[in-house]
Order: sequence, then C-alpha cells, then structure tokens
Amino acid sequence: MGVLTPNEKLTGTTEQKREILDRLTRYRAEPRRTLRLAEKYPHLRFITMDEVVADLFGADAEVFTAGLELARNRFAGLGQPELLPMERVFMAVESDNGGHGGFHDRLLPERAPDDTQAPGYRYVQAAAVISLYGDRTGMASPAPGMAGVDLLHAYVHDCCHYLTFRSYRLGAGDGGYGIHRSQHGINFRRVSGSTYSSRDPQGATSTRNLGVIMEGAFDVDATTVTRDAVTKTGLSCPADGIDHHAFLDAVGEAQTAPATAPWLESMNGYVRGINAPYSAFLTEVGGTDSRELHEVIMTATFNGNLVTLQSWLDERYGPGEFTALFRSCAYVS
Repeated sequence: MGVLTPNEKLTGTTEQKREILDRLTRYRAEPRRTLRLAEKYPHLRFITMDEVVADLFGADAEVFTAGLELARNRFAGLGQPELLPMERVFMAVESDNGGHGGFHDRLLPERAPDDTQAPGYRYVQAAAVISLYGDRTGMASPAPGMAGVDLLHAYVHDCCHYLTFRSYRLGAGDGGYGIHRSQHGINFRRVSGSTYSSRDPQGATSTRNLGVIMEGAFDVDATTVTRDAVTKTGLSCPADGIDHHAFLDAVGEAQTAPATAPWLESMNGYVRGINAPYSAFLTEVGGTDSRELHEVIMTATFNGNLVTLQSWLDERYGPGEFTALFRSCAYVS
C-alpha cells in the first residue's frame, strides 16, 4: 500500500495536496505508534492479523481461507482488486482483564463520545483495530471454526471501510493545516462540520442516515461472504452460548439475544442500530429491487460517484429523490 488507500482523493492546489499527503504519511507510516495502542489499551496485547492467520488451523483455517477467496472475487466484481493489508490490522489476542473478543468486543468498558475507543477501521491511520474471537479468561475455548468465522466477518467488513471513497482537502482547523474529509462514500461534510444527512429520530425503525446505510451495507456484504464460506466448508452453527449467537451474527442471521454478557449487549445494539434499520430501508425504498439497490449503494460508496444511485432513485420516485430522502436542513455552507 502507498500512502493513500485505493479510493482516496486529494483536492486543492499542488502545494495543498502535498501538505495533506505529508500529514497522512506521518499518521500512516507507523500505525502501531500513531494508533497509540499501548496507551489506549494497556491491558491488551496486540499482534498483526497476518500473524494470527498464519496460526489458524483446522476448521478455523478452512473457513477463513474459503472466505478470503470469496471476498477477493466479490471485491473484484465491484472493481476493487485490493484488500486491506493484513499487517495493518492489529488484533488484541490477550487481556489482563478477561472479557470476550471478536467482532462486537468494545475493547474498553466505555465508549468515548467521539467513538475513538471503538474497534474497527481507523481512516486516519488506514489501519484497523480488532480482537480475536473467544473467551480471554482462558477458561473456555470457542467452538471449532468460530475464530475463523468471526475473523472473516470482521476482516471483510473492514475491507469495505478501507475501499470507501474519501476526498480530503485542507481544513480550517489546526492552524489551517488540518485535514477536512469533504466526502466519505456517499456522504458529505461541510467545513462547518454539518453532514449531508442527519441522525435518525430516536426510536426510528428505518434509517435515512447515510452513515448507517453505508455501515449496514458493509455488514450485508461481510455476512454474505461469511455465510457462503460457511456453506462451502459445511460448518454448523454451535448449539448454544455466545458461540451460537456469534455464528448467526457472522452469517447475517442475528436477532437480539439475552444480554448475558457485554459482547451480546454490544451485538444487540448493532442489530438495533445498524442491521435492522438498513434492512428496513432497503425494503421501503428498494422493494422487490432491494438487492439491486444494495449493489448500487456499494458501487457508489467505493467509487464516490453518485450518478447511478441518483438515477436509480429518480427513475422510481422522480427527480431529486436522493436529496429528498437524505439531505438535512442543517447541511449549509
């Protein structure tokens, strides 16, 4: 990988672009240092994903290998031949405080208001921070294949983030040398900080928030790849426990579960806040063409060109439907 990810774009004068590139280079050259893993997570030990994958064996290695091939084919079909480099994925594999690792592990007990403590992809460093699935107390081992299933789910999801279109320019903050992310996939942000779409009302069962839509779309793709890998390798769903719910979550069949552990509580929040609203949105807006709408969203999110998505909506609902559906009244210059 160079300094920029496959679908990132710099805007401005040549000098401004050089400043942005230099700044990103400082953050991305040594992601372990700039992510401040030791400072933020002193109770966790991290290794890179390529090290974890090299140690997978049995059902875990089989399902992950099958899924990786499926993921490469899926992304290639979307015009994206590159995947997130595994050496830029930092995985928590041990903890002084126990807990349960995996896709819905929060890494820390509390999430910061700006979500910087949350696991997943960090676009400034072009790296991801996740954890290996399983009970970190060492008292129980996950069912065969579960570590591979959960890792595949997380990795494909973060590949989607890595491949998302982003447009940068110098921002007004940080003495005039900050980086302003003016476009992120199908969403936009003014220098003032206002975003194209607003938060959904509390209690909403569907969504018109473009961030939720992209996150939901990424998880549909990740769980589809994982489901196909599970089918290809013949792996069965564990009968009970967190493994049972984590398996269903990874293959896109999650339902809210009794919150008997923080991992399940986090999963429930994701189902309610991302999966369910995105599914409802596809049904409401896409109808019988919901799968096609999903494909159009994924393509636009990666290439940053909204023309096809806007045309798709206009053909069904009339001119200006993208604006009507998503534009917030707070989105001003």
